[in-house]
Order: sequence, then structure tokens, then C-alpha cells
Amino acid sequence: MNGARDWEAREPRRPGVIRRVLPTALAFVIIIGGMAYLGGDLQELLGTAPGSPRSAAATNRVYEETGPVDARCDTLPEDVNADPATSLRALSKCLDRMWAATLAQADLDYERPREVRLVAGRDKAACGMEDYDWSGIYCLQERVVNVLIEDWQAFPMMFTLAHEYAHHIQEISGIADQRGSEVFDDAWSRRLELQADCLAAVTLRTSWPNPLENFRRMARSRSGAAGELEDGYLQSHGSGASSAAWMLRGGRAGTMASCNTWGAPADQVS
Repeated sequence: MNGARDWEAREPRRPGVIRRVLPTALAFVIIIGGMAYLGGDLQELLGTAPGSPRSAAATNRVYEETGPVDARCDTLPEDVNADPATSLRALSKCLDRMWAATLAQADLDYERPREVRLVAGRDKAACGMEDYDWSGIYCLQERVVNVLIEDWQAFPMMFTLAHEYAHHIQEISGIADQRGSEVFDDAWSRRLELQADCLAAVTLRTSWPNPLENFRRMARSRSGAAGELEDGYLQSHGSGASSAAWMLRGGRAGTMASCNTWGAPADQVS
């Protein structure tokens, strides 16, 4: 009916649909509105905010159901710096093997990235063309790993590749599934990025322990280096000290459980 509900004269008057439904509807609106308003505070109360040991990302099955990652990469060329592109492609195959075997322990099917794109310029990447400063980027929608090939030693690019692969693992394992508008902020991003640093160290710890340690020390030395990193990067990726600490954890333990940034105190993901 287009207008207000009418009543038959012979029937006794009874509460209308609106009168019966309105109190419940109002209560629902108040609850939803309160959730939107409180955002992270309500998540904290319920134990679902990042940093809570009960959050979905902190209790993902991979932490308990997977053991040390088999980080061998026997197919790499002897001189990885001679042809970085060849070394990166070899590492990509090793990362596929490592993560397939690791996720299988948790009965999760591994899906390779749809493409590993080694680009000479950021305009050749599958996404992030308008971002002016990145050495690697993972395109979520396209499931493409991009690494910028530059004229320098291979190891930093290998760490970048392993880091972007870690973002892929976060997606396909479900770690990064929980991202409502109330949690997708800088604090959430720091946990995501620092975990990717840690997982990269997990996969590189066997083949390149010495370059990994040097890279970790370099990351730690960034802390307090005025003007080296923009505030926006620090807010979204974390400090050099935090990055170095998580790399150390991953390199020592070699497990996904050692990289659970989602249940860590805020001062460990700053």
C-alpha cells in the first residue's frame, strides 16, 4: 500500500506493524551506530582489534599448524650479483616451493602469484604506477608481485621479492582478511608490513644468513636518521628498529609463529 495502513471498522484496533517493529529497529540502529562510532575501542573490548591475542589475524591456524620453513634454495647461481634478474627468478621458484610445503602443513592450498613482474620502472608495474617511491609492490586485486630492478647488488632486491611474496602469503592464508574500515589504518598497516619483513627473513635465513644480517643492521641504523625516511613511511611500515627486531625473530626461529605481529604489544610494532 502506498499510504498509511487503514483499519477495518469491525476489527478491534491492534498495534500496527510499525509500532511492533520500531523498538527493535531503533535498538539495532543504536547498536550499529555505536559500533561505527567506537570503532577500535569496541574491537578492543571484544578482543578483535590488532594487538589482541584473540584477534582473527593473531589466531590464524598457520601459527600453530606449521613448523620451520624449509628455506633452502639450491638452484640459485653461484654469483647472484652477476645477473640479478636470473637470481630473482630462481628465488621466486624457491619461494613457491617453500610456501607450498609450509601451508600444506595447515591443509591450505598454495596459489602462486599470477605473475612475478621484474620492472625497470614503476610505470611498468601492475599497480602503484602513481606511487613515486617503492622498490617492490604487491597488487592485491591482480595477485601480482612487482620488484623494481635497479643497478645495485642483488640481495636488497631479493629481500624485496621475499617481502612481497610474504604479502601474498598473508592474503591466501587469510591473515589479512580482516580489514574493515575501522581497522585499516596505519597501525594495521605497520603490523602487516613488519610481519612481511619477518617472513622475508624466515625464507632467506638459510641461503643468505650473512647478507640478511647486514641488511637487518642497516635497517636498525635507519632509526633516528633524520630525513632518511618520511613520516608517512614510518607510520605505515614501522621504524627501522622494529623492522630489524622482527627480522631477527624470523631469521632465528624460521617459523610463521615467530612473525605474529598481530598479537604483539603496540611498542613492538611502532
